[in-house]
Amino acid sequence: MRRALALFAVAVTAGCGSGSRSWEAHPDGRIGPLKIDVSTEPQVRAFAGKPFKVQDLISPQKEGVVGHELYYRCGRGCVTTYSISNATRKLSDYYVGSQRFVTEHGSHVGMPAARAAKLERRKIVGGCAEGHYIHLRMDEHHIFVLGVFAGKVSSIVYLGPHTLSYEGLC
Repeated sequence: MRRALALFAVAVTAGCGSGSRSWEAHPDGRIGPLKIDVSTEPQVRAFAGKPFKVQDLISPQKEGVVGHELYYRCGRGCVTTYSISNATRKLSDYYVGSQRFVTEHGSHVGMPAARAAKLERRKIVGGCAEGHYIHLRMDEHHIFVLGVFAGKVSSIVYLGPHTLSYEGLC
């Protein structure tokens, strides 16, 4: 029984904020053992565990549901989401609010944005509403940024070639 509870605890916290292990988020779409447009929903669930919420995503440009998001708690006020495209049946985007994920240069949620910008050798730029970003990859098919709010890194976001975010970053 104890072993089962221990395994359950590991599975529930795998994708989010507890424990000492961290996972890297890369500009090519890899995040821990997962990868944009490669990893399937069962692979995401095997890594992150059972989500506390699954929400359908509807696009105003397309009729009907285009995919869904798997929501994981990663601490008080912390949420990490993985988006699964109906068209590809693969991971299309992610939003990380957890400090457990780091970039290749060591930036993570919660650190001062100025320090992250220095580590990444990038500038903090204006974003939507009151937010700012540190762009790590921006091209026609990929958006990989550190979200910045109130002077700190607030998120790591990746929108892949088959993104379900019809608004992009805004």
